[in-house]
Amino acid sequence: MIAYYGELCTKMYESDKSMAEGPELSFYLSYVKDRRMKVLEPMCGNGRMLIPFIQHGIETVGFDVSQDMLKVCKEKAEKLNLNPNVFQEKIEEFKSTNKYDLIMIPYGSFSLLPDSLVNISLQNLKNALNEGGKMLLTIVEKGNEIEEAAEWTETNRKELEGQTIIENRKIAYDDETKILHIQLKYDAVGEGTAERTELMDFPIRLYDPGEFNRVLKDNGFRQIAVHEVRDGYGDGQSFPVYECMK
Repeated sequence: MIAYYGELCTKMYESDKSMAEGPELSFYLSYVKDRRMKVLEPMCGNGRMLIPFIQHGIETVGFDVSQDMLKVCKEKAEKLNLNPNVFQEKIEEFKSTNKYDLIMIPYGSFSLLPDSLVNISLQNLKNALNEGGKMLLTIVEKGNEIEEAAEWTETNRKELEGQTIIENRKIAYDDETKILHIQLKYDAVGEGTAERTELMDFPIRLYDPGEFNRVLKDNGFRQIAVHEVRDGYGDGQSFPVYECMK
């Protein structure tokens, strides 16, 4: 089951990660050599990458499983006098008669897919890619240490729209499935009492170094290169971006 961004989670995410900028945005924009290129962003979420692309005059289409995320994306775009072409869809069910010159899934969303949905999702994306087009895909790789948390631990607290939203999480890693199970609990509090609670599961598939390269090859992708983008999703963070062609 793919994790779903609900209303409270979306508000918290938007407060921290509203728009891509800096090294991350520059990296993805560097692949647009021609403003006539057509770009697809699956799992586009709140439009943090999609909207800056549109602002740069690049025709960009996006889809996401979360209605709440897409709602924020559209509202944010409207304030900028933009009308993004975004729709609700699951990546494993995505079919398109349109072809794109660039397909991108920034920071880690693809790792929300369990192994059972990875191959069909990659095939769907490959089918939507133009000959000579490129795909940029970010996954989450396994680090040396994983900090687990068996009890609810507060990880964020913010005053948003007249209410306090408190984020707590539990973290457990399953070495057999290579899935980092993150449970999130969001409490919206007003005047000291819990008004609303939202529970969510985020199963993150952690890939060993070199593992995702083999997955791409097995699905017919070629000319695979791995780039490290530093300070792209916050200072001190880095992540691998896989570049490939069909």
